[in-house]
Amino acid sequence: MLIISKNLKEVYSNAKFGILIMKDVRNPQTNSEFNKTKILVKNQLLSKYKNFNRKEFIRSEPVCFYTNYYKKFKKTYHVQLQLESIILKSNSFPNVAALVEAMFIAEVKNLLLTAGHDLDKLELPIKLNLAQGNESFVSISKKQQSLTKDDMMLSDGKGAISSILNGPDYRTRITNDTKNVLFFVYTPGGIGDDVIRSHLNDIKSYVSIFAPHSKQHLLDVF
Repeated sequence: MLIISKNLKEVYSNAKFGILIMKDVRNPQTNSEFNKTKILVKNQLLSKYKNFNRKEFIRSEPVCFYTNYYKKFKKTYHVQLQLESIILKSNSFPNVAALVEAMFIAEVKNLLLTAGHDLDKLELPIKLNLAQGNESFVSISKKQQSLTKDDMMLSDGKGAISSILNGPDYRTRITNDTKNVLFFVYTPGGIGDDVIRSHLNDIKSYVSIFAPHSKQHLLDVF
């Protein structure tokens, strides 16, 4: 299922990765019960971060581990920016499709970087490696993305499907027709297995609201 390259293990020896595969899912544009959950999570975030201080926040776990990773590439952890748009500007969670929203609200709640892919579009096995800087893929916004050298990159038999800095690709994206889904969690090191598993279980519980007949096929940390 997952092959981790020797090169990546040498550079990021403490990095861990989580995988959740769910089958027989649905991906509705909206769901009334799930909408209630989105509102609940937003209110929880507003309460938790009512005295938000960015300097203290970026030193806290797990954000500090991503901050250090992104700093190497002179970038800011984008999940942090997404959280700030909610707690500082009171923006709502995006209304896209439920599977993507389930991943997104768990991502902002737990601050763990996650990519979602349509399992049936993948040519298994998937492999984790460090980008050489000559790889590229079409992003979910349909733009050609060149990957950054030494960024963590996930690929299948046909090529790169996501990276930490560039997010997921267009070819394996989640769509309205997705029936089987893979959620992949990137952590650059320092984050415990229990934290990753809890995050994956949050995604699973959110998906179960609008897809009650879905089945967990795999939930594991590597």
